[in-house]
Amino acid sequence: MRDAAAILEPVKDQLVVVGALAVQIALDGHEAALTPTRDIDAGLDASDADSVVAHLEGQGLRRSAVPHEREFTWVKDEIKVQLMAPFNPIAKSHPPGKGLPDNNIVGELQQHRWLVAFEQDPSLGRFYAARPVALVGLKEEAFGRTRPNGEKVDRDYSDVALLFDRLHDDVVAEAEQDGQMRIRARRAASRLTEGEPLEGAVRELVASGEQESVPVAEAMVKRAAGDLLAALE
Repeated sequence: MRDAAAILEPVKDQLVVVGALAVQIALDGHEAALTPTRDIDAGLDASDADSVVAHLEGQGLRRSAVPHEREFTWVKDEIKVQLMAPFNPIAKSHPPGKGLPDNNIVGELQQHRWLVAFEQDPSLGRFYAARPVALVGLKEEAFGRTRPNGEKVDRDYSDVALLFDRLHDDVVAEAEQDGQMRIRARRAASRLTEGEPLEGAVRELVASGEQESVPVAEAMVKRAAGDLLAALE
């Protein structure tokens, strides 16, 4: 995270960190077993793409050499920054905005973000990250995605289960103040109760060592999702 902060701090007002790093931030102190990441997924307005990309390249990051991620990914050593933005027909009519994946939830993150600091004084924040309910919405939108090699991404499911389990009160409080996020949280919880979302969450929770066995993991996911649905009735 300190590596991410060094890169993002000068453009922190234009970006909100999402993805695995934001989940790690949200669950900090809650004893959740998560696979460490050095990837930085961040949302921004497409109209800011020119200035943000110029900053990244000024920091020595260069476009990825991997063909399928070249248009939205910048790398330096072990750091990988991937950008996404809400659809904007004008800003996305030319690079670099044109190559960024569309994600319209990103446009709502100004109301669902918190400042990440490494000092006791919160005014010394280094960058913004998505809050729990927004992470639930972003992850639910990604349910079912696969990697370029066809491998299923189970972590989207397990991340939502962990957010429901460890941060139940935060997710509920935030969802109750935003009707659209409430819909997304309820939909995510409903989907986690059965089928591939449940199975994927269980696979990842056991593989990561977060839960000791399939039955224990399945019980945890069903309980966390059920509690969330009951709270948002």
